[in-house]
Amino acid sequence: MDKKKKNTLIFVVIAVFAILIGILYVLIMKGIDATDRYDLSMTGKPSKTIQAGGPFAEQRPGPLVHEGETLKEKFEHMGVSVEDQLVKELIKYYGAAISEVSTQASLYDIRKNIIGSRPDGREFFYSILKRAFPDLADEIQMTLDKLDLYHQWLIENDAVLAQLNFEERLAALWKKRIELFGEDAKEIWIDEVMATDSRKGKMLDTLDFINEAPDMTMNERLKLYKDTLDETYKGTPEQYFLDQKPILSKIFFSIDSVQDELKQMTPEERQTAINNIRRDMGFTEKMIQDMEEIDTDNNRRWEVGLTYMEERKQVVEQYQGEQQKEKIQELREKYFGEEASTIQAEEENDDFFRFERPRYYGRN
Repeated sequence: MDKKKKNTLIFVVIAVFAILIGILYVLIMKGIDATDRYDLSMTGKPSKTIQAGGPFAEQRPGPLVHEGETLKEKFEHMGVSVEDQLVKELIKYYGAAISEVSTQASLYDIRKNIIGSRPDGREFFYSILKRAFPDLADEIQMTLDKLDLYHQWLIENDAVLAQLNFEERLAALWKKRIELFGEDAKEIWIDEVMATDSRKGKMLDTLDFINEAPDMTMNERLKLYKDTLDETYKGTPEQYFLDQKPILSKIFFSIDSVQDELKQMTPEERQTAINNIRRDMGFTEKMIQDMEEIDTDNNRRWEVGLTYMEERKQVVEQYQGEQQKEKIQELREKYFGEEASTIQAEEENDDFFRFERPRYYGRN
């Protein structure tokens, strides 16, 4: 395997465990990946993993709303209320795993965005939780309140932490995390557990082998992957890692050879293969059905996006200056409707083209 692909796999294994920030952008504007967008290390510092490279490096957030526009106005244009839409999307994207503390923690930045966007933000967010997850709303709120305490501690101790070396800083962070969350801290910060665990070497070697073996079938790749996971983590303090089925499946879908085989299939064969992989990884039939709906939406968005990019390329070649800008904007409105302004901001302000990044079937 060349160095670039090897590094990509390493970053996939480490970065995919990070809790994703900015999911609110997904829920509101749609068409942005619900599972792969941003890293929340919760250490108070940007994640070097995301910045360094790999499938996540190119992903950048668009604006929540644009100048002169409010969340209320955005949803009113869609014919729904802010609260109704957020409740619907929270259930869709988090419902299957909301009992897990790591999933609860991933709502942290959604709440922070809501609190920062309206005077009654805290009460508003809690009302959404009560509607979406009535039996767990108080538990979720408690998890997020503890994260507030953790982030406040980071701010208050930033100068002290900055003077420590890596090992000392990590020890201080984990001491505070365990103090607040107990053993649940390992689930919330599972990315660091995996990244610092000596067992990762065995998994990375297996991923290399799966990626490079030319004659393995999909079932053989998956069996080797699962067997190595069991051999590496079963009976260890990190055995809980084996319960992270969505995360583990994303890693498998990130292997180049797996993607190569999926790309050669017809759409129907591909979806069947993806469903079978998830079933073999331990997904329930309800989870498989829900994920298939997300896959279908992803497929539709990619088809529209790639068509747009092809026509955009032709416009760029044929027109110049203001006429070119007008033609491109017409294309955005034609293909993306209400989301056209978001696409424009990404392209013109951030130089980010979401449909030029890699496509990973089963993931984005």
